[in-house]
Amino acid sequence: MHWIVLLISLVAFAGAIFAPTPGLIGVGLLVGFIALFAGFFMMISARIAERARPDASLLGDAEINALRKSVREAREKRATDASGNAAKPNG
Repeated sequence: MHWIVLLISLVAFAGAIFAPTPGLIGVGLLVGFIALFAGFFMMISARIAERARPDASLLGDAEINALRKSVREAREKRATDASGNAAKPNG
């Protein structure tokens, strides 16, 4: 679809080049630039949509809670290891 809009932009610019009156030149340039920007935004939107991850690949509540639990346990283990090492003298 974005190729059609870019083709419309090209036709509008060609019409502006060969237009006999200043009004038609202005209309051709206006339509050309609007179609050009619309085509670029459509291309960018299609590119983002093709690279986006599907919602099904996102983490669910169960996975998030499991990750939180493992992080919490790792922090607690580090805290107990650090307090245990601080009590022992070096040497």
